[in-house]
Amino acid sequence: MKKSLVPAIVLSSFALLHAPLALAGDEPLVKAASVDLDGDGKPEDISLETKEDAKGFSYVLKVGAATVNTRSDAEVHGFVIVDIDSGDKRKEVAVHSGMTDQDSYDALYAFDGKALKSMGSVHTPIEVKGNGIILSDTWQGFWNRVDKYVVDAKSGTLTHVPQEFYAVGKEARVRESFPITQTRSDSKPVAQLAKGSTIQVLLAALLPVKGQRYKDNAYLVKSSTGLVGWVSEDVLTSKTEGLPFAG
Repeated sequence: MKKSLVPAIVLSSFALLHAPLALAGDEPLVKAASVDLDGDGKPEDISLETKEDAKGFSYVLKVGAATVNTRSDAEVHGFVIVDIDSGDKRKEVAVHSGMTDQDSYDALYAFDGKALKSMGSVHTPIEVKGNGIILSDTWQGFWNRVDKYVVDAKSGTLTHVPQEFYAVGKEARVRESFPITQTRSDSKPVAQLAKGSTIQVLLAALLPVKGQRYKDNAYLVKSSTGLVGWVSEDVLTSKTEGLPFAG
């Protein structure tokens, strides 16, 4: 299981001259930096002030004279500098909040030389390689869901690129025999999985539910004999063993 970004150690602006570029969510978080964000060749002074009060968490992000003051669902630990598109000479600020697989997010901001603009937030850890794409990694209990985001050319905000299926790639041992079906919506069996056999969990089909971004709905499974069919999450997790659950 991948880990979220580590909590920041507050570094003074004297000791820190440049914030690191985030590539895969493993860089140290900072609260002050001097970095050229808008591509004009002149570094901007960047600072982050975090707060906690009776209403919860909040932070103030400053880039030059531009300021963003907003609330957060979880404790804010610092920021890193990311370069979403290495061809546009600009860089972005990713403010990190949360500590767990459930509440860890990066809020991304762009600076145009005058104002800070919110681009949206994505679950962490993230991978940014300068190709205009952000990959976000979310732990799903026994596998990692990878989501893709791109920057909308008109709005400048992050747009999620949906996938009908998500790669899983895990193995399990059948503890109690159960059927796999032809489709996610019917009960016509393709095979009855034998007790003690090893199966491969290939794909997940996810459906959004109220209050959550996704809920695991069904998994495409390959039997030891090479047959492929669908099974619900409840059946898969209750009648197999060996899936790499955390904890």
